[in-house]
Amino acid sequence: MYELQLVGEAIAGRSAQVRRSLMAMVANLSANTFDLAALLHEARENNYPTVWGFSSLADYASQELGLKQRKAEYLTRIMRVMQAVGLKREQFEPCGVSKLREITRLNPEGTFWNKDEHISEPLDDYIVQLTLDHDKMNVQQVKDEVARLLGMTGPNRMVVRSCSVTQSAWEGVIQPAYELARRMLGSQSRDSEGQAVEYKDGACLEVICAAFNADPNNGPEPEEPPREEKDMQDYINAELPMEEF
Repeated sequence: MYELQLVGEAIAGRSAQVRRSLMAMVANLSANTFDLAALLHEARENNYPTVWGFSSLADYASQELGLKQRKAEYLTRIMRVMQAVGLKREQFEPCGVSKLREITRLNPEGTFWNKDEHISEPLDDYIVQLTLDHDKMNVQQVKDEVARLLGMTGPNRMVVRSCSVTQSAWEGVIQPAYELARRMLGSQSRDSEGQAVEYKDGACLEVICAAFNADPNNGPEPEEPPREEKDMQDYINAELPMEEF
């Protein structure tokens, strides 16, 4: 019992230390990015945010650290994926956050179908190669290679489109439509904490547009035939007097 108490106190002490360090580091994020990422990863792996009274790491990062959910997610993902492929910090840190953010979109447990060699290749080898050879490619080239490995080329290539709308249109029309589409789609998957991952705006927009396109009421009005053709059709359809026998 005494030993369990000591272990519990040690864990609580480490949890408090991590929390204090995170608060100190976030003030100078550019200089402490990888230190912050390492501690966020530790916090997630040990479920510290729940101890601190938050529902998830993303909730904690947003409320206490002022970090956007997406940033907290990709920082912890970098650490998790690098750990999964066996790379140490001194090996992956020179790669930089921008490239690592793209590289770690690859699932270290996934595979890539090499259609030229007709074989399935593990993605963890590609993750290691892209990370260690970071100086041979710029960020865009890394993005292109990751997209190729994910099969997101040709018609499946992702495109970015932006537009401006009024705040009232966003809050009263577009955002509610996105949320309605998300409720219809359900959750996309589960993250490492078991939290539901919702579909992104792009997927919601596709569903909304597909429904609009499929509605026959939104189709174009039938075109009127040319005058001459209409007159001839009227003549053919006219009731002609029947011959009397």
